[in-house]
Amino acid sequence: MHRMLQFSSLFAVADKPPAWRMHVLIAGVLAAFGAVIWQLSAIGNDNAASPRIMSSGSQIRHAISRPDTVDRNGVILASDVRMYWLFADPSQILSVDDAAEKLAVVLKGEDENELRKRLAGPGRFAWIKRGITPIAANAVHNLGLPGLYIIQEPQRAYPAGATAVHILGHTNIDNEGQAGIEKFIDTSPRVIKQAEKLGDRPRLQLSVDLRVQYALYEELTAAVKLYKAKAAGAVVLDVTSGEVIALAGLPDYDPNRREESLRKGLHNRFYYDAYELGSVFKTLTVAMALDEGIVSTRDHINVKTPLRMGRFTIRDNHARTATMTPKEIFTHSSNTGAARLALMAGAKRQLSFFKKLGLTQTAETELGPTARPLIPDPWREINTMTAAYGHGISVPPFTFAVAVAALINGGYKIEPTFLPRSRAEGRSHAVKVLHADTSAIMRDYFRANVKHGTGRRANVPGYRVGGKTGTAFKPVDGKYSKAVISSFIAAFPMDKPQYLVFVVLDEPKPANPRENTNASYNAVPTTGKIIGRIAPMLGIAPARTFDETAQASY
Repeated sequence: MHRMLQFSSLFAVADKPPAWRMHVLIAGVLAAFGAVIWQLSAIGNDNAASPRIMSSGSQIRHAISRPDTVDRNGVILASDVRMYWLFADPSQILSVDDAAEKLAVVLKGEDENELRKRLAGPGRFAWIKRGITPIAANAVHNLGLPGLYIIQEPQRAYPAGATAVHILGHTNIDNEGQAGIEKFIDTSPRVIKQAEKLGDRPRLQLSVDLRVQYALYEELTAAVKLYKAKAAGAVVLDVTSGEVIALAGLPDYDPNRREESLRKGLHNRFYYDAYELGSVFKTLTVAMALDEGIVSTRDHINVKTPLRMGRFTIRDNHARTATMTPKEIFTHSSNTGAARLALMAGAKRQLSFFKKLGLTQTAETELGPTARPLIPDPWREINTMTAAYGHGISVPPFTFAVAVAALINGGYKIEPTFLPRSRAEGRSHAVKVLHADTSAIMRDYFRANVKHGTGRRANVPGYRVGGKTGTAFKPVDGKYSKAVISSFIAAFPMDKPQYLVFVVLDEPKPANPRENTNASYNAVPTTGKIIGRIAPMLGIAPARTFDETAQASY
C-alpha cells in the first residue's frame, strides 16, 4: 500500500511540473518557431526579385497604362492587354546550360546561345524576353527553374491591325506613344483627364468611323494591286465639322508588330510628305479668279495659243476650241486656261489665296505638324503659271484636302480634327475664305466635271458626286519623269456637300492596254468605288431620281 502511494505521488509530480519548468519549455518552443520564421523570411527575401532586384539601379522600367482608344461609334481601336515579361537573377541560376536549353524550347524563336549569355551575365538582373504570351509564361513557370521571374505589364493591342495605323500610330516596349494618336495621348494630359470622365476605364474617342476606315483601306489596297502603284493614300473629311472620318495609306505596317515600323517608307505619306499634285490645283485657280472678280462665269479665256516664258512653253494639246469659260477650263482641265487665269490674278494675289487656304505653311492636328509645303522662292511669273495647274509647288495631300473643303462648304476653312466635333462646333473653328456665291459655283463645276468631264468614272447613281482630277509628272533629279502622281478630289452630295474624299496614287500603271496613267483611269474609279461603299454607312440616302448622265461608268 505504501508502495502504491509512492507510485501515485510520482504521477502527481509528472502531472503538475513546477511553474518554472513550464516557462522554460514555452520559451524554448517560441525560440524555435522564431528561428524557423527568420529563416523563411531570409529565404523569401533572397528569392523575391521584387524588393531587391527591381530596385537595384531601377533595372525594371514598368510599362505605362493607356486609355482605350475607340472610334466614333465606341468600337475599340486600341487597348491595353496584360502581357508577361521574363527576367532573371543570374546569381541564382543553378545551371546556365540547363536553363538556356529549356528556355530555348519554351520560348520558340529565341537563340540558345544568346539566352546563355544573358543567364550568365554579371549582376543580379537580366532581361530574358518582354512581351511573352500567357501560354509561354505558364510553360516557363512549369520549368521550375530558380532565378527566373515573371511580371505582368500592360501592352498595346490593335484589333484592326494595320487598317488605321496611319491614324493611331504605335507604342514602344514600355507602352509609350511613338507616333500618331498614341503620341498625342502622351503629350496631352488634358485629353487624358477628359477620357477618364467617361468611365472607370479611361477612354479616348476619335472622330474616325472604323467601318468607313476599313472600306477606304480595302479599296486602296485593291487599287494598289490593280494599278501596280508604288504607294497610295486617301482621306474622308466632314466638310462642315472638319472631322477626319477616315485616313489610310499604303504601304503600311501592323502596329501589333511595332518592329515593322522601322522599315523605310512605311510612314503616313499622305500627311507627312509633300507632292506636286497636278491639275487638282485648277480647283484653287478657278475659285480664286471667280472670287476675286477677275473673271465672270460667262467670260471666255484663250486656251488655244501656247504660253511662252523663256525656254518654257505651256500648251493645251486637247483644246477643241480657241476659248473656254471658267467652267470649261475646269471640266476639260485646260493648262493654258488655268495659267492665263493665274496671270490675270498676279503672283501676289495667288500667293495670298494659297496662304489663307493654309497651303504655304504646315498644318497642325492631333497627329502633329504636317509636312512643310515646298514653295519656290523667289516666286517668279513662271511659278505663277505652273502653280495654276499644280506643278512647281508641293503640298501634303491632307492639307490640300482641307483647303478644297473650304471651296465647297460655303467658303469656310475649318481646322481639321481627329476628335469628335459637331457640325455646329465646326463653325467656331472656321475662317471665312470665300464668298458663298463662289462656293455655290464651285459646287456646280464639281458636279459638271463628274457628269460630263474628266471625272465621269466616279459617278455613283443617286449620290450626286462631284470632283476634279489631277495627273502630275514626278520630278526626279531636277527633271520631270514619265512616272505620275494621280489624284482625284471629290465630294458628295454636291447639292449640299457633307463629305469630301481625296485619293492619291503614286506611280500607277495602266490596268489594261486601252488605258493610260491619267487620273481618270485609276484615281477616279477608285474614288467612285469608295463613295459607293461609304455613303450608306454615313447615312446618305441616294436620291430617288437622277439623270441618266450621272450613271456609273466604271
